[in-house]
Amino acid sequence: MTMNDLWPTARSRWLPWYRTRPFWGGLFMCLGGVEIVLTTWDGLGMLPFSGTAGASAWLLGSLCLVAGLATWQAPERRAFPGVLALVLSLISLVAANMGGLFLGFLLLASGGAITVAWTPEPRSSKAS
Repeated sequence: MTMNDLWPTARSRWLPWYRTRPFWGGLFMCLGGVEIVLTTWDGLGMLPFSGTAGASAWLLGSLCLVAGLATWQAPERRAFPGVLALVLSLISLVAANMGGLFLGFLLLASGGAITVAWTPEPRSSKAS
C-alpha cells in the first residue's frame, strides 16, 4: 500500500469523526491546558514559577486537558466540559500565573465557548 492509497482511507475515516464532534473547542482546551502547564515548567528561563502558582497551574492544566479529551470522546455531553473550561480559565487568571500569561486563558475561554455553542449537524434524510 502506497502513501497515495493511504491518504483517501485515512481521510474517509477522519472526516466523519471530525464532523460529529466539537473538534476545535476540544483542541483549544487541550492547547490551553498544556500552555498553562508549560508556562510553569519552563519558567520563562529567568523567572521560575513554583509554590502554589505552580501546583495550581499543574492542576488546572491537567483538568483542562481532560476536559478537552472528554469533549472529543463524548460530544453529546459537551456542555459540562465546556462550562468547566470557562470556569477554569477564569480561575487560571488568579491562580496560575495570569492564566499562563494570558495565552492559556484565551485558548481555554475560546475552546469552552466553542464547545458550549457547538451543535451537531442534523442528519440528512436522503429522499429516493
